[in-house]
Amino acid sequence: MTIINACWLFIKSYFSKLYAVYFIRWQISTVVMMPFMYVLDSMGLPVIPNLIIAQTIGSIIFFRLDKLIFNFFDRIKKRKHSNTE
Repeated sequence: MTIINACWLFIKSYFSKLYAVYFIRWQISTVVMMPFMYVLDSMGLPVIPNLIIAQTIGSIIFFRLDKLIFNFFDRIKKRKHSNTE
């Protein structure tokens, strides 16, 4: 098995559904954080502090959602492993 095939199998098995859900979540976070960035920009805040503050707000908002996403997929994995044993 080549390294490319091994990498592809890993990506296909682990990231397919998990990555799709996380990608959608990431796109939603962009829309949610836009108003904060707009307000901070209209206050004359430079780009770097604006990004840091917006990312901090986003991390507070999405922390629990990320936990739910990853816990959900962990439970599915555990359920599959317990059914195959």
